[in-house]
This record gives sequence, C-alpha cells and structure tokens, in this order.
Amino acid sequence: MSDCEELVDYSQLIKKKNIHNLKFDFSRPKRPKSNEDQTTYAQDALFQCLENKGRLQKSVCEGIVDSNWIKITVNKGTHLHTVGMSHQGHIRLNPEEAAFLVSRNALIVRDEDRVLTFEDLCEFIVEDTWLTFDKYLVYAYLKRLGYIVMRSKAIARQPHSVSYWQWWSEKISHWFNRSRKKRGPLVWNYSCSDYYTVYSTLQIIPSSSPLYKPFNQAWMIDWDVYKPRPTWKKKDPGLPDYRIVVKNIQEPIPTLDSQYQLFSQSNDTQLLIALVGDTEGVLFLNLMSNTVQTIVKP
Repeated sequence: MSDCEELVDYSQLIKKKNIHNLKFDFSRPKRPKSNEDQTTYAQDALFQCLENKGRLQKSVCEGIVDSNWIKITVNKGTHLHTVGMSHQGHIRLNPEEAAFLVSRNALIVRDEDRVLTFEDLCEFIVEDTWLTFDKYLVYAYLKRLGYIVMRSKAIARQPHSVSYWQWWSEKISHWFNRSRKKRGPLVWNYSCSDYYTVYSTLQIIPSSSPLYKPFNQAWMIDWDVYKPRPTWKKKDPGLPDYRIVVKNIQEPIPTLDSQYQLFSQSNDTQLLIALVGDTEGVLFLNLMSNTVQTIVKP
C-alpha cells in the first residue's frame, strides 16, 4: 500500500449510524502505530456494523403465517394504513407487503414458535403463483420512495374483436380448402422404418387466420401506484397515478398488439414499464413517449 493512499476508518460508522447496542471491542489502541494494525482495526469495525440488525421501532406490528398470507395479531402505529386487506375481522398481508415491513423492522412474523426473517419471507414470494422477485424489487423501490403500491385490479380485454361474419367466413374457407386436399398416409412404400423418421416428415403449417394466435402470452398490469394523499382510502382508492408493468431487462419489448392490450387496461392512466436488471436500480419506460421516465419522491 502506498504512503499517499488514505486509510478509511470504518469505526466512524458506529457514531454515524447511532448504533448503541453494538458491542465493539475498543481494547485496541485508537491510533494504531502501523498501517497493518489500523487496517485490521477498521475492518473489525466494518464487519460488526454490517452484522448489526438495527433496533426495532417502538410501534412494531406482529403477525402469524396463515396459509399463503400473513395474519396480523398486533396492530401498532400507522404501518398498515396503506397495506393489507380485512378478512374476518383480521388484516391479512400479501407476501410482498409482509417482506417489506420486515425489512423496515416494522413487523415481526412468527411461524409457530419461530420468528421469520426477511430471507424466510422471500420463500413465500417464490412460492406465490403470481408474484416474482422482480415484481417485489419494483414494489420495494416504489415503497421506499413513499408511494402507495397495490396489486393491480385492471380487467384485461381482448385486443381485437372478431365479428360473427368474419368468424363464419374463416370457418367456410378453412372447410373448403381442407376438402380440396387429397388425403392419404404420411409415408408411402414403407419408406420409414421407425417412428422417429415418420415424425421427422411432419411440418408446422403457418396460419394466417386472426383467430389463431399460438403462444400469445398476455401482458398484464402488475402494480397500481398512488401518490400519498390525506383523502386516499384503502377500500376506495380510485384511479392510480401510475400503472406499472414489470419485466426483466433481458426480455423482449412488447409488440404493437401487446401495447394495444396494455393501453386498453390502463383506463387513461399513465402506463410505465419497469425494467429490472442485475442491479438494484429500476428503469421506467414510458410507452406513450417511448422515453425513460424518472420517478421521484412524491
């Protein structure tokens, strides 16, 4: 290490983070004589700061695992004003809501006699049939900014409507073309000796019919995002400020047909695609202007 390189004293993190419960070994001299002793001293402080889990808030809620939900047993503070739903007199949280509150030290979740950690709740996120970790990253990103985030209730509609006469003409045309073709075996004169060679003669016949759309995976809106307002109600949230579609940055962009489908669900609300990559950052793409949009704190 060169003499001009400045050593960082990570023990100062203890004072900056105001960690009172951290038991740090101050038996070492405050000003080690050699650079090697100073490096070891600073690294010990860094590792102990990283191991510290922080103090729980005074108004911490408590809940238990109830199937795929988290049922709240102790409700304190204002943490649950914008999350969860009422069911049989109790508030139930989705996995992403419980995981975020646990990460903020605002909720304690128990499964029988065991207290669940954030890593344990990530298993609930993986087991959820709809929720993915990319969706949770976008959820947590927006919650940290101060927005109210809920699972979207948008109703998907068909991107194209086919009239009765168009459907009937397609049926007649398909039947007429099929009747003109000659029917016979796939192979002649025992030219194939096994099933593999028989299947190799099959070909995929493309269809130009608008009724036939193979492997058409619908694009759906994932999150409804609201700016915090005093008049906002959980039972009647109204139209959101943003509608978010979550996709990985490695996935292809939506086709024109998929964009039409998304706009039919947005109900004139600003529609954004949240692209999640390998880093913790989230990139928001505005489909109306085809530009990158920055979402700031409300």
